Amino acid sequence: MRNTLFFGESGKFLGRILAWYFFYSYLCDRLGDNKAKMIKRTEDDYYKESKRLRNEVLQQAESLKDHPIHFTITNGITMDVEITKSDLRTIVSKASRDNKFNAIKNALAKNIPSFLQKGRYLGWRTVTEGKHEESAFFAYYDRKVGMRTILALRKMKNGGPYKPYAIIDQHAFDATVGELQKGTPL
Repeated sequence: MRNTLFFGESGKFLGRILAWYFFYSYLCDRLGDNKAKMIKRTEDDYYKESKRLRNEVLQQAESLKDHPIHFTITNGITMDVEITKSDLRTIVSKASRDNKFNAIKNALAKNIPSFLQKGRYLGWRTVTEGKHEESAFFAYYDRKVGMRTILALRKMKNGGPYKPYAIIDQHAFDATVGELQKGTPL
């Protein structure tokens, strides 16, 4: 029941997207083909939306305090994944300068299992020397929702499940990740 509540919230986001799509289609029909103007969002609109979504994710994170989510995914590689309150807080707390990306990132953080199911496995890499000493390696999945987003999952040295670590944009991925290895991590 707890997981149903957690995943059910993401349906609100999808519902909003569909509502905007149908509204746009209605305007196109009423005004003629492609004469309806898309509503342009400002940087301030994206900022407000990213903050609203961040607060929703933090509320969901509270429900995971004593009951983390566990599941197995078989997209690209087979892995057991655990999502805790701390994982969600870490993801939404890492903000970029791009408010549109922050809004998309926070919306995707609401349903990480869906991101993994619909995303594409990119590969894995070992940890950079001197950073993330507790991690054995990182695995990466990407998905395009408005823009390309990449989910980084880390596997701890002491074993255990994979844990979501960050959702980053293409620029951050190119600047920090480097060469990925394909296949199942060692």
